[in-house]
Amino acid sequence: MGKIVLNKNSRVVFLGDSITDVKFNSRMARKIKGRRVYALQLKKRFKEYSKNVRVDIRGIASNRTYHVYDRFTADCVSLKPDVIIMLIGVNDAWENYVPEQYPPLLRPMEPHFKEIFRRIKAELPDTQVLYLMPFMIDAVEEKLPFHKTLDDFRQRLRAIAEENGAVILDLQQVFYEKQKKTEPKLLAIDGIHPTNLGHKVIADAVEKMIDYR
Repeated sequence: MGKIVLNKNSRVVFLGDSITDVKFNSRMARKIKGRRVYALQLKKRFKEYSKNVRVDIRGIASNRTYHVYDRFTADCVSLKPDVIIMLIGVNDAWENYVPEQYPPLLRPMEPHFKEIFRRIKAELPDTQVLYLMPFMIDAVEEKLPFHKTLDDFRQRLRAIAEENGAVILDLQQVFYEKQKKTEPKLLAIDGIHPTNLGHKVIADAVEKMIDYR
């Protein structure tokens, strides 16, 4: 298992969906109790390490992989990050799980995920990537069958990330371990969006992947 090197002048970009979206979690704080987003917690820790570390958080609720692809220039390439921490994929899987709720699936996940990595290699060749694999916490019994669909997407996402040399953190395994000692609803009331405690679990796991230099 590799690590991401962070030095005192690094620029870090967090990319993702609602789990990374600071405004969404603030707006929904009463319902999901997840105001202290993992990226905010990590930003504080990085700043404690060095005030010169720059952090940009670019999470947008309901994003699929193709949305991140569409905004990749503005929200990533233009910022010239040294480190990308990316958490994306659960909405792609959910859209597939309940297709009756969405328009026809015209923009599949894999080509866009591959293109993101192609652009990183071409335009940001020295940038390190930490890919946080999507997860579901077992807090809502009715959602448990979603694991099967999500696991299929997770395997495909992992394969692409590995092929492109990303450092990978399997958050599903992190939460499986945490659930052995912690009631799932304390980690994510709806099973998808972490509580403050759930976000801390992510932040702690990510920090273990960081090599401060």
